Amino acid sequence: MSFRSPTHSAKAPSSQHDQFRPHSGSPALHVQEKWTLFWVALHLCFLPWALGTMHLWSQCTSLALAVIGFWVAARPRRFTETDDSGKPVQLLARPLQRLWRFPLFWIGLAVLAYIAIQGFNPSSRYKINSSFWWIEPVANVRWLPSGMDVPFAKAGPWRSLIVHASLWLTLCTVWIGMLRRLTFRILFTVLAINGVVLAFVGLAQQLSHATGIFWTVKSQSASFIASFIYRNHAGAYFNLILALTAGLAWWHFARAERRLAKSSPASVLAFCAVILGITTLFSLSRGATITMGAFLLVIGAAFGRALWKQQSDRRAHVAILGILALLVGFIGVGLYSLNTESVRLRIESMLNDPVASISDRAEAHAAAAEMLVKRPVFGYGAGCFRYGFPEFVSKRPSIYYSGIANRRFWEHAHNDLLEYPVEFGIAGSALFLAGIGWLGWQLLRRRFWNNPLALPVAAGCALTLVHAWGDFVFQNPAILLTWAVLLLAAGRWAELEHQRPSDETAR
Repeated sequence: MSFRSPTHSAKAPSSQHDQFRPHSGSPALHVQEKWTLFWVALHLCFLPWALGTMHLWSQCTSLALAVIGFWVAARPRRFTETDDSGKPVQLLARPLQRLWRFPLFWIGLAVLAYIAIQGFNPSSRYKINSSFWWIEPVANVRWLPSGMDVPFAKAGPWRSLIVHASLWLTLCTVWIGMLRRLTFRILFTVLAINGVVLAFVGLAQQLSHATGIFWTVKSQSASFIASFIYRNHAGAYFNLILALTAGLAWWHFARAERRLAKSSPASVLAFCAVILGITTLFSLSRGATITMGAFLLVIGAAFGRALWKQQSDRRAHVAILGILALLVGFIGVGLYSLNTESVRLRIESMLNDPVASISDRAEAHAAAAEMLVKRPVFGYGAGCFRYGFPEFVSKRPSIYYSGIANRRFWEHAHNDLLEYPVEFGIAGSALFLAGIGWLGWQLLRRRFWNNPLALPVAAGCALTLVHAWGDFVFQNPAILLTWAVLLLAAGRWAELEHQRPSDETAR
């Protein structure tokens, strides 16, 4: 057996980019791709179960899993093909060559460098005594991005660096290590199953009136759902998995139609989507409920349009009736749940909660906007919002005090689209906008609206951005990483679907 580099083989791809396209004669996944899939799936499944990855131990574990996955994906791969004479030839693919042409690699590297500069160049320092804490200004380099020297165990640039490094490594791993349509389909299926199991746990907790997360882990918040401490985080995460599950159901349905198959997993996946929707309703998250309703309307209309364009037959009518029955059942269960006494009381308490009220969030947004105006270019530092915000919220007694003299501590602005600019400034936010813009461009150039899986996933990710306008959903690493990976994977899926040899190919 001879060995040749990909650029010298008779059957070698025509460019370095083509080294990473699946070969038509090798249906089995490469062993390194299998291990890459394993580590990425394990990582993304771990995030929600680890209490949303909101604590230091889980964020460090997330970073460790991201490093392992990246190391596995970045190693050179050897393929065996045959040349024109039928002689076996070994091809060597170097994933790092593909990484250098990945825009998010450079954008993410710039974000990490930006956060590190903020950490090394603090403009103020956290101080505390036996009675209270305060922020004390310190000398720093003013023409560089700056942050705050605050407790690492709670927040600050170095904690933010851990989360964003995990995000960056995971996206790079997916880009260079997951090259086959089958790989993405397995990842999507695993994430859907993981989310449905977590949703069942959340429903079981609600029905059994659990007083702790997983019945044993005590939580300071009484609004926990499944493994999430905060109900709006639970609602946002389950909405993402709902979008993914709906996309899988639609894709399997469309493939069964093409193949004239008698059955497919579409009905099971549709049922799983119903379970996820019910769990979102039980989370009592207003933002999640509104975005879920918008998602169902948009995707329902798109699915109905796709069926209308097809030739009418008996099977299509059965499918439509089945979907309508599921939707009616979903709405019925949701309305029934809202009529129960315990849920009604929880809704009333939620509406009466000063922090959760719409008017108080509007005041908090206004205070955060004043905060942004004071340091518009470089911001206050990643993860430092909670320590700079008291200076501005103290001017608004209606949301600064609880009762007569108790001060309320706002950890977040309840608006990620405002909090990120406050922490990173215009300069840092431009990097995030560039990354999101590139992901959006990849979806547009692949015409994602024509793909039955990419469309629901992209819609779910877009509506999560809408939800972030009224809450701090992206401060939860489980949501942040899952959202970013799904957005990248939706574009890759649309690209690989376009490249498939035929509808009968299962890759």
